[in-house]
Amino acid sequence: MQCLDNINVFSPSSIPCKSSANSSQILHTPQVKNDLIPKINQEFDNLDDVWKFYNNYGKEGGFGTRASSSKRNRDYEVIRKEYVCNKEGVKRVQKTSEPVTRRRGDSRENCGAKLSVVRNQSSGKFVVSQFVEGHNHHLASPKRVHLFRSHRKVSAAKKALVEQLSAANVRTCQQMSIFELQSGGLQNVGFLQEDLDNFKRDMRKMLAGQDANMLFEHFQIEQQKNKSFMYTMEKDDEGRMTHCFWADATSRKSYQYFGDVVVFDTTYNTNRYAMIFAPILGVNHHGQTTLFGCGFLSDETSDSFEWLFKEFLKAMPAGPPKMIITDQDLAMTKAFANVLRNTHHRYCIWHITPEEFDAKWIDVVHKANLSSNEWLKGLYEIRERWVPAYMKHMFFAHMTSSQRAEISHAFFKRYMSENNSLWDFMTRFDRALSKLRHNELDLDHKDLNEKPPLKTVAPMELTMSELYTRVIFYKFQDELHQILAYVVTMTHEDEHRYLYNVERVKVSGSRVRQILVEKSSKHASCSCKMFESDGIPCRHLLAFFSRMQVIDLPNEYILRRWTKSAKAMRVVDDLGGSNKEICDTSLLERRNNLFQRASNVIDDAVLTEDGTQILEEALCSVQKKLCSMNLSCKDGKVSAIQVSIPHEQSFKEPLKVRAKGCGKRLKGGKEKAVKKSRRCNGCGLTGQSHDKRNCPKLQNLSSQDVRMRELSLLE
Repeated sequence: MQCLDNINVFSPSSIPCKSSANSSQILHTPQVKNDLIPKINQEFDNLDDVWKFYNNYGKEGGFGTRASSSKRNRDYEVIRKEYVCNKEGVKRVQKTSEPVTRRRGDSRENCGAKLSVVRNQSSGKFVVSQFVEGHNHHLASPKRVHLFRSHRKVSAAKKALVEQLSAANVRTCQQMSIFELQSGGLQNVGFLQEDLDNFKRDMRKMLAGQDANMLFEHFQIEQQKNKSFMYTMEKDDEGRMTHCFWADATSRKSYQYFGDVVVFDTTYNTNRYAMIFAPILGVNHHGQTTLFGCGFLSDETSDSFEWLFKEFLKAMPAGPPKMIITDQDLAMTKAFANVLRNTHHRYCIWHITPEEFDAKWIDVVHKANLSSNEWLKGLYEIRERWVPAYMKHMFFAHMTSSQRAEISHAFFKRYMSENNSLWDFMTRFDRALSKLRHNELDLDHKDLNEKPPLKTVAPMELTMSELYTRVIFYKFQDELHQILAYVVTMTHEDEHRYLYNVERVKVSGSRVRQILVEKSSKHASCSCKMFESDGIPCRHLLAFFSRMQVIDLPNEYILRRWTKSAKAMRVVDDLGGSNKEICDTSLLERRNNLFQRASNVIDDAVLTEDGTQILEEALCSVQKKLCSMNLSCKDGKVSAIQVSIPHEQSFKEPLKVRAKGCGKRLKGGKEKAVKKSRRCNGCGLTGQSHDKRNCPKLQNLSSQDVRMRELSLLE
């Protein structure tokens, strides 16, 4: 094509002629290579080839194309097809009574350029019967031709990448930037941002009403990959999803190793139905958050929590946890009393003894004159659940509150939002879970290949650096490093036990701790209860061992769950590690494999000019082979989401949930439709359709008069 970049120039080949209307007009002929111009009696194997040829001619010639009329025979086979310029036809005249819902420009200019083909009855091929070359409008320059709708297409591979980037929370505008960099410019991308928006809109429409079914099928696929994947879904009488629970093999194994203490808290705004997201969490041997199972709940009643933990206990290979930490919630408390009867339920954190707590509580309540306050009375009655002074003898793995759950909620919400469907949620949730587990893998790797620095030459420190994970060892090291500051003295002895005082020297007001040693078992325990609660011996015990010349820490003070070999135990269950890959033929998997290989080849080829030329020749050869296989005509018709949509619905989408923790009141359709009343800063009236810019009362006023009127309104 031979035309200038300037918008207002004519095509170089312009022929004046008489229009069929009432005035003469100039026809503009595309200037392209001869082999790209359609010719009378030219044959094509099928209509796809006709469309590709004419559309490519339009791209080179500077105009857009579209399919027009067709004619079929009695067998409903197309025997004639017409393709036209995108400016064919006349502008539609809108009736004044019709409401204007969308301001959209009209590109029709009654252009007569077209290509017609008819089907040859004997050969079955399509033959060009008519070709009108001239256009009654200016042709686009090469810089603008990619903007025509017919020359924009999101390929199936690009759609798969869009799905992948969306799962990584990459916004559409950022996705376009990635495609721009890959293609060498926006004009080479092949589509616009609005095409991506339209693709995502079409996907939402296609999946509408199938969200819960797709979640169910996702669970089925995961179970086919690994039979140890467990899930349960519940629905109401209308078939709408109400509850679900799931846990994969890795989560169930983690519970076997670290399920002694569980933290549980619900969170919101992770999906468009406002269903309550309920992860069940713990802490691993690195002190990291680990996931045991997850659920979706339609409400926060005791029945729902009871259902969730019943399913949780069914799925876990070990028994119930020793302790569960939650916020103070009456529904949870009631549910756990029924399901987790032997599990201690904890609320909160304080650091004093029971006697001190009781005395200070009474003193504070008396001074504040709140002795008759019913809420404080109720809080005091359940002090065993939320005051650590009453629970120091129990192990809770460094977790003193539900803050770990809140931190995990914040982590998950980096990947999810309230606009996600259930299917989107699972895609993003799997990525977040992979990130958590990769962090654990990274620390496992460091424990095997790196040694932590030592502060002393004590044999106990060296031994524990080889046994403990690094994070736990540093906690132990801090305690061991303090023992020289303590003095141990025996204060009492009888036939059953020894009693020692451990006190920090030269520090006024320091608390004296007591070490109790049973003569029969030789077991020593400290009054601070750090080992019982955290599983790490305190500095007081270590100071006592130092005085008793204990070289290595006794085995009874080494908790296996904090060691590098915490996951070496065998899990007696069906938790196999094998994954049966059943989606290895998916479009996204194929694209990822090819993209990785192509990326490596390109990195090697661009280093030299010869390498670049070899790769270009190879790519051209491959492209020709693919075209000969007629794969390109299928491009764009393959769904990037490799999940079948069932014809018969087993689960309906859930209704939107009104949860305890949601911040905004849910509005009905009518309420949403009512817009906020608008106030004009010109006339001061409210509820008008105009504002200061087009206020009728300000049209004939000077700027000084307008300013004076505004000041009067402000007063």
